[in-house]
Amino acid sequence: MRSLRVLAITLLAALLLAGAFLAGYALRDQRGHNPAGQSADFGLYWQVHDLLASEFIGEIPSARTQLYAAIHGLVSSYNDPYTVFVEPAPRELERDDLAGHFGGIGAYMSRNEAGDVILTVMRDRPAARAGVQDGDVLLAVDDQPITAGMSLEQVIALVRGEEGTKVKLTLRRADKAEPFDVVLVRERITIPSVEWRVLDQANHVGYIRIGLFGELTINELKTAVNELAGQGTDKLVLDLRGNNGGLLDAAVDTTSQFLRQGVVLREVKRGGAERFYSVKPFTSAAQDWPIALLVDGGTASASEIVAGALRDHGRAVLIGEKTYGKGSVQMVHELPDGSSLHVTAARWLTPNRHQLDKVGLEPDVPVSISAEDRDAGRDPQLARATAWLLGAH
Repeated sequence: MRSLRVLAITLLAALLLAGAFLAGYALRDQRGHNPAGQSADFGLYWQVHDLLASEFIGEIPSARTQLYAAIHGLVSSYNDPYTVFVEPAPRELERDDLAGHFGGIGAYMSRNEAGDVILTVMRDRPAARAGVQDGDVLLAVDDQPITAGMSLEQVIALVRGEEGTKVKLTLRRADKAEPFDVVLVRERITIPSVEWRVLDQANHVGYIRIGLFGELTINELKTAVNELAGQGTDKLVLDLRGNNGGLLDAAVDTTSQFLRQGVVLREVKRGGAERFYSVKPFTSAAQDWPIALLVDGGTASASEIVAGALRDHGRAVLIGEKTYGKGSVQMVHELPDGSSLHVTAARWLTPNRHQLDKVGLEPDVPVSISAEDRDAGRDPQLARATAWLLGAH
């Protein structure tokens, strides 16, 4: 059995749409069958299987499709939104997101109302340089047709691949009578997880937003802190709004950029066994900065760990709206075909033992943001955070 790595992982896009957020993962390979000692009448399953195969009038799904459907059904019977079976294509995209980079063409994909896959290109990336345009419709990848039955994750997985390899896209464009092919060479596409800027130069207020806790987050965060410190920052707005998780190690590292010592979080396993994660011995200018930390209903999982730890240690005030409340830990079993099984196996508490799961964190300074605010480009939560740092408590 391989050693376990405890992770906190964002949900796949499809699961996010269902309102589920992932938190901690312990990662292991699952190579063999381990009987649970339970008896079941699997003859009933095969009886149903054979009746469908012999009598169903429509198209019979493939054996792999039937297998995955059976696994999804088994997993869903446990009635836990975070215990999930993830098929190979979306699991591959999940790994890419956490790694912070992948081999790709530099284009976003979406579906229109007709079900077509529409491309939107990134500047100075392979797709743009080859002449692919916003609005082009993707018809095939390496001569494999894109069908209405394919999920967007499956299509993206076809386009992505090893850096330096070629991929052929068949496209349709509104002003062209016939479809055409474009051959691209995949490049390394980086997904930044941290953005930063000086918010108020005169009052030395900096701003850092973390969108995801991935493998590259800590290095990006160190760069952000160093650059802001070099520009005179001594107060910080830390924005975790909409951050629905990431790697647990990245969350602990992030917290350690703002704390010198102490506990980051506590983990309680089945049976009541408890372990804790301590602050890592980093040196950072931000350990002396007052912090106004922005949260909302999209702040979940690993980002709740950071917010809870900084508040419990008196390092930050939480401003905004109540967080999501995702504090359970999933064991991730990597399966031989590239799929994975995520099993809820523990729960997280803040350093002061505040339960996160199904509870969330209430802001110290509640501030809502309306649709009218967004339409007008206003951000009252950010404005309140800045005012708090300048003494308007």
